[in-house]
Formats: sequence, structure tokens, C-alpha cells
Amino acid sequence: MKKRMKWVAMAGAAVLALSLTACGSISLNLGSEKSRMEGYVQGYLDLTYLGKLNKDYQTEMELSEEEAQQQYEEGIQVEVEFFESGIGLIDYPTEEITQRLTELYKEIYSHSDYTVGAATKLDSGNYAVEVTVRPIDLMTKVTSDDFEKIFEQILADRGITTQEQLEALSEEEYQEIDAVYAEKIVDLLEKELPNTGNGEAETFTVQIEDDGNIWTPSQDDFNSIDLAMIDYSNFGY
Repeated sequence: MKKRMKWVAMAGAAVLALSLTACGSISLNLGSEKSRMEGYVQGYLDLTYLGKLNKDYQTEMELSEEEAQQQYEEGIQVEVEFFESGIGLIDYPTEEITQRLTELYKEIYSHSDYTVGAATKLDSGNYAVEVTVRPIDLMTKVTSDDFEKIFEQILADRGITTQEQLEALSEEEYQEIDAVYAEKIVDLLEKELPNTGNGEAETFTVQIEDDGNIWTPSQDDFNSIDLAMIDYSNFGY
């Protein structure tokens, strides 16, 4: 059991968001190299953030609709787990809370705003594809202080005002408090969801390397895009 004042851990939490899905390799001969590079990046982003499967991307990656849906769902789950452990600091996420967060993140990512530019062939023979992202701003409408106050109020309602009292709780008592806290912070995010917008544009470059018979996109470049897609700056990211 992790009994502690949540706001103490909130300040020290430092868990990087993982890329939603691992990128694959381009191997089939579909159109010109340039159009395939652009199509790959567009298809990857559309599937990762919108759950949209482009036909050319599906053919290029030899994905079934079921496999694509699984990749999308697994990616959303990674983000949900990141929120539970690194943003909300939910110690005992219930199935109900995880499901609510899953639906919430699907809705959040429906506000993704990105533009894939033209592919440029480099002197090395590799390609560079520029991507412009306008970060989703929902998480800028709440702060760690908001979450702290929610937790403090839940404790105060139960007469708990010190760390010692918190430590004295039974496992069952703490889980009950954690469940109420989780519900309230998700309530807060759902309330702010209609006000979701996008911030200032940021530009990234995805490099796609020629490995001989296979073109391999840089996962690090996609990770950089992923870190920017939702603005978590209010939480230290």
C-alpha cells in the first residue's frame, strides 16, 4: 500500500510518456518513394491518435483491421496508465476508472491537430518528413494543485489532516479514499473536456532511414511528437 500525501509524490513524479505504438518498417512497393514516406507518417499518426486506418497504410504495413484496432487500443492504454501513475497518481485504479479514462483519452485524442508536410530526400539517401503539431490543451486547464486540493478535501471530510493519520489508515480505508479521489479528478477532466483546444504549433522532423531493402522510420522522432501531442506542462512534462 502506498500511503502518503498525494501532493508530496505529485511534485516528485517523473515518468516519461511512452510512444503509443511502435513504428514498423516500410517494405512494399506502393507508389513513389516520396509519396510512400509521406503516406507512412500520415497513416501512422492517424492510426495512433485517431484510430483511423488509411487503406494505403494498411496495405503498406500488411495490417488487418483487427490488428490495427489492437494497436490503437494498446496505445490508448499506455497513455491511460501514464495518467494513472504519472499525472493523477492513482494508487489503486479500478476497472471502472480505467475504462472511464480509456474513453476520455479517445475523446482527448480526437482533438489531435497535426499536419504532415512533404517528404525531402537527404544527401544520405534517407528521407525527412516534417510534421507540425498543435498540442492538445486539456491538461493545461487543470493543475497538480487542483488535484492536491481534491485529495485534501477528501481527507478533511474524513477528519484526516496529518501524514500520521494517513499512515494509520487500513488498506481498505485507503483504497476507498483513492477510489473517491480518482472519480473526482476524472469528473474534473470530463467537465473541462468541452473546452479542449490546441496550443501554438510546434514542428518536428521524422527521419526515415534506408536500411537497404527496408525503410525504417525513427521511433525517437515519433516519441518526440507523442510527447508534444498533449500539453502536460502543468504537471512538469
